[in-house]
Amino acid sequence: MKQIQFILIIMLFTFVSSCQKVIHVNLNAASPQFVIEANIEDSVPNYQVVITKSVSFEQDNIFPAVSGALVLITDSNNNHIDTLKEIAAGIYQVTASRIPSTGITYQLYINTGGTVFTATSTMPQKVYLDSITVQKSPFRGNLQFVPVYRDPVAKGNSYHFIEYVNGVAGDGIYVRNDNLVNGQVATQPLGGGGIKSGSGPNGSVASGDIVQISLQCIDVNVYEYYFTLSQVTNQNSATPSNPKSNINGGALGYFSAHTASTKTIIVP
Repeated sequence: MKQIQFILIIMLFTFVSSCQKVIHVNLNAASPQFVIEANIEDSVPNYQVVITKSVSFEQDNIFPAVSGALVLITDSNNNHIDTLKEIAAGIYQVTASRIPSTGITYQLYINTGGTVFTATSTMPQKVYLDSITVQKSPFRGNLQFVPVYRDPVAKGNSYHFIEYVNGVAGDGIYVRNDNLVNGQVATQPLGGGGIKSGSGPNGSVASGDIVQISLQCIDVNVYEYYFTLSQVTNQNSATPSNPKSNINGGALGYFSAHTASTKTIIVP
């Protein structure tokens, strides 16, 4: 969530720092935007949608929840419509326990105060994470964690990885496709520099820490969102812009129907 909220700030600073002429920018001028984080996962029956609004630069990082929205998710397989219930401010959850299925396209519909957002996402074939290995990075001896999995023979698979240390998700954005590993066993480490080893907290790991990696199989539109988000947050884009959302209607964020497979390793 925090990465999404700071995208516009990054854009402004990147633009100002690239110009020699002093430009006075009104950082409070941008109107708040809706931010949507919607996930359907094959192993989570009570899937959720979170709706907030962005804030201006000088405000505290407390992002207002959007309550009272109508949130619907439709299963294209049997045209079943779930009306999500608001279980907390801005958090909407399906009321019935349903196990999502691969190969099914899901449609998201949100109406908040007459403003409508829609999106679709197809849950891909599931790929299982076989194991996690650990190796030393050439950068100061940091530790790199390597998810090992076999990519299917069929082309067009996309992946999103989440790395947890002692149950806390890291800030790294890791996405891949099968352009270079189609049908092969993938053994690429997460993150070029790895994680600092030996001192425990504050972005580092120590012997005995528990590292978990979740492999999500995502559709190509969700891949494009995470890929462009990583470019913006790392300031690798020549012309910074908001990440490519798959939500229609002008909101920031994404709608992802994905599978997930996780493995755990204890840091040696």
